Amino acid sequence: MADGFVLEIPEMVGIPLAAKRTAQEATQAWPAGTVIVSADSHMIERDCWYDKFPKKLRDKAPRIEFKDGGYHFSLGQTPMLPMELAAGLCEAMECNPGLSNADARLKDLDIEGVEKELIFPQRLFGLYIMGHDETREEIFSIYNEDIAVRCAEGRGRLYPVMIPNFWDLSKSEASLQRIKELGGRAVMLPNKPGKNTAGEQIFYNDPKMDPLWAAIEKSGLPMCFHIGEAVPQALHGAAGTALIVQMQGFRQQWGMLTFGGVFDRFPGLKVVFVEAGLSWVASMLHDADMGYNSFPNAMKPELAHPPSWYWRNHCYATFMTDPVGLQVIERIGPETAMWSSDYPHQESTFGYTRSAIQAVFDSVPNVEDAQKIVGKTALDVFNMHEPYYIPVPEKPKRARKAKAAAEVAA
Repeated sequence: MADGFVLEIPEMVGIPLAAKRTAQEATQAWPAGTVIVSADSHMIERDCWYDKFPKKLRDKAPRIEFKDGGYHFSLGQTPMLPMELAAGLCEAMECNPGLSNADARLKDLDIEGVEKELIFPQRLFGLYIMGHDETREEIFSIYNEDIAVRCAEGRGRLYPVMIPNFWDLSKSEASLQRIKELGGRAVMLPNKPGKNTAGEQIFYNDPKMDPLWAAIEKSGLPMCFHIGEAVPQALHGAAGTALIVQMQGFRQQWGMLTFGGVFDRFPGLKVVFVEAGLSWVASMLHDADMGYNSFPNAMKPELAHPPSWYWRNHCYATFMTDPVGLQVIERIGPETAMWSSDYPHQESTFGYTRSAIQAVFDSVPNVEDAQKIVGKTALDVFNMHEPYYIPVPEKPKRARKAKAAAEVAA
């Protein structure tokens, strides 16, 4: 093997840190009818919690502020990251203006030809794994309200992902109703959900979780799992090790839902596995079918279909670049794959987005399948056809008449 990177897009090799990149300009047109949508992009959180927290809990509110060359995120008095690491993240990607400013972001999207983005958090992942049981409801409901406002600044092109109440099942449906009112296009659940309000460990294959799945199914929103919860230790090789471990995929989460019979009980569920690429899916489906076929006496509950069936009928995966996954796309299902830029992360395609998209057209022989992958599937799955604005509830008829009369009198 040659002594070089195993990367098939030349522009990737030696690319600058994301905060120092420039958007890649067009050199050719896409096939007619192509719509480019990123099914996974990010915005950094604002310091939105403190003023909205109950006064008695404000000393436990998350805070985020820019100082000493980085964004410093803390929960109460506990910093999320060491100061030097926060400065390093700023240098690498978080000081890209597009991570916090919608206008700067849209300029980059326009150059790279990306029409719309689904917006995931930046630092919020860390709050899944820090001790915050007492304030989970405030943390995530306030975030949902704020990300709606942030996306509404994106001229209809940015669509929010929100976090439902997954720890108190008596409140799950109400939280999803509020997410729908805010125009959320998907909900995100943690890979490691921690404990419920009774102090019991949450397992997604536990039938006790059925009220959550029922509420999500009723909402019609897809649910997402996203890499990024692992916090690497600081020893040699920690960052690289953490990255490749997370990119192994979501076998555990998918296995719990599939083998636990969740899809059989809730046939309307749609699940998106975000930023782990495609290639893990093909080997997982083979292993799942092999295991279910080989150990019929150990598989409880009995499934209505082979395990691989549930992938093609319920599931999706996002990727930025994945030459191996695209080579076996027929095994995975081209209708289940969604491209994303991961803007503006260090591993994102920002700076070579057009080359990454061209790689899809070059690898997928059917143009219609390629167009689904780079945008059309995301439009359907996340209901992104219409521009995003925070829905405004219609006022009662009497109030509308009073307003009209006041305007006439004025």
